[in-house]
Amino acid sequence: MSLPADAEWLPAAERWAGGPVTVRGRCELAGGYVAAAVHRVDLDRDGAAVAVVVKAAKPGEVAAMRALARTPGVERPVLLAGGAEWIVTPFYPGSPPAPGDPVPDDVFTTLARVHAHWQGRPPPGLPVVDAAFWASLCDFVLVAVRGGLARTGDARFADTAEALQRWRDDPVVARTLTALPATLVHGDPHRGNLLVDPAGGALIDWGNARIAPAGLDLAVLDAQDALVPPAYTALRPAPGPLEATWARMHVHVQYMAFAADHLGPARVAEMAATAATALAALTRDPPSGGGRRRGRR
Repeated sequence: MSLPADAEWLPAAERWAGGPVTVRGRCELAGGYVAAAVHRVDLDRDGAAVAVVVKAAKPGEVAAMRALARTPGVERPVLLAGGAEWIVTPFYPGSPPAPGDPVPDDVFTTLARVHAHWQGRPPPGLPVVDAAFWASLCDFVLVAVRGGLARTGDARFADTAEALQRWRDDPVVARTLTALPATLVHGDPHRGNLLVDPAGGALIDWGNARIAPAGLDLAVLDAQDALVPPAYTALRPAPGPLEATWARMHVHVQYMAFAADHLGPARVAEMAATAATALAALTRDPPSGGGRRRGRR
């Protein structure tokens, strides 16, 4: 993936800025697991400075941003222009909330509107969290966990690898996913993907967007001590116990590869124990039926 030529996106920036603009400068943005290329481009509009972000993006992120543009009430992030493998958005000057700081209600309002609007009618072009997705996630995490075992010889990595091998084909996971309603989710709303500025909060970096139960997004926030506020439930009911339990399991596996690479065997074992407890609960109280409307790949 590479950045588009300026001529491909500047006309859209001019429409947004309200007139002709010139490029004053640009710089690369970095931090965390970013895309292959993300640039801030500073523009001049009759002496006034405006800035945009030009980003190389996978097709799924492009599809998600186009879906956001069609979601009633969602104002940020704005898609100014998009191609097959790139997007352009305004530059939002905020910073992520620090650990312990509250997550702005704006973030939950955005998620509630996205979850409500796309439930049962997911937009095309996005990966679908189903049994095959779950198996591939377990395989991906296994690589990192086995890498930790090779580096350290720690038995906790070995125990987690054995558990992941069992979980990848567990029929309870497949039945649960079939029973739960699916919608468009951000997929990765950790604090590094939140920006807070005087205008409120913005949820950026939709590169891990997918079609999944809405509880996935809320479980990521819950793990960061951000409980579901009235700003969400005023627009959409909170997930029920089955969805919340599945999401807790999924999220702890989803972030386990990062933990294996950066946080060590103790944290990996803790996450595996949480996932195992959630899966045991799903096994004791399995879903009663299907009815999930599948997303389109």
